[in-house]
Amino acid sequence: MRTSNARASERVTPAVERTVESLMLEERTKWAMHIHDGLTQSVTSAVLELQTLRHRVEAGSVDALSVLQEVEDAIRNDLKEIREVLFELELGQVREDPPFATFIADLVERWKLTARVSVEGNLDEIPEAVLETAHAILSEALANAAKHSGTPDVTVKVIAGEQALRIEIEDRGRGIVAVTDDDPHFGLKLLRARTEQLEGSIRFESTPGSGTRVIASLPVGGRGEQG
Repeated sequence: MRTSNARASERVTPAVERTVESLMLEERTKWAMHIHDGLTQSVTSAVLELQTLRHRVEAGSVDALSVLQEVEDAIRNDLKEIREVLFELELGQVREDPPFATFIADLVERWKLTARVSVEGNLDEIPEAVLETAHAILSEALANAAKHSGTPDVTVKVIAGEQALRIEIEDRGRGIVAVTDDDPHFGLKLLRARTEQLEGSIRFESTPGSGTRVIASLPVGGRGEQG
C-alpha cells in the first residue's frame, strides 16, 4: 500500500514543478539583491573610508582619529544592518524601504557624493515591486559612481508618470570603455534581470572622459503590480 506522501508526489505535475522553481529563483534573486544593495555596499564604503584614513595617516594628517571614529560608527551601523537581515531571513519578511527622498539622501551621505536630486510625481501609488527595483537601481548606480567615476558630482532624476517610473543617474567622471553585464565590478546582471521581470528597460551609457549614465523605465502597471 502506497503512503499518502507517495500519492501526493505523483500528483505534482511538471507545470507545478516549473512554477515552484520559478518562485524559488525569484526569491533567491530578491535576497541576492537585498544583500548586494545593503551589506556589500556598506562594507565597500567602509573599505574606501579606511583607504582614505591610511592616506591621511601616511601624510601625517591631524584629523585621522576623527576619520577613524567615522569608520567605526559606519561599521557598527553595518553590523546592525546584518542583524536586521538575519532577523528578516528568520521571519521570512523584508522590511519596508524608507521614502524615496530619504533613501537617496542616505545613499548620497554613505558614498560622500555631491548630488543634485530631483523627484517628481506621486510615488505613493507605485507598486511595491517597482519601488524595490528602483531602490536597487539607485543603490547600484550611486555606488558605482562613488567607486569608479573619480568625481563626487552626480545628478539623480526620478519621475513618476502615469505609465512608468523613470530613473536617471548621471556622473561627469572618467567614464569607462564598455559597460557589460559580466563586469565583476558592477551588479548589472541582477539589475537587468530584475528590470526585465517587470517588463521594464534599463541601459548603461558611458564614454571615457565623459561620465556614465544609467537610464531605467519601469512600468507601473501590468506585472509591476505583483508583489
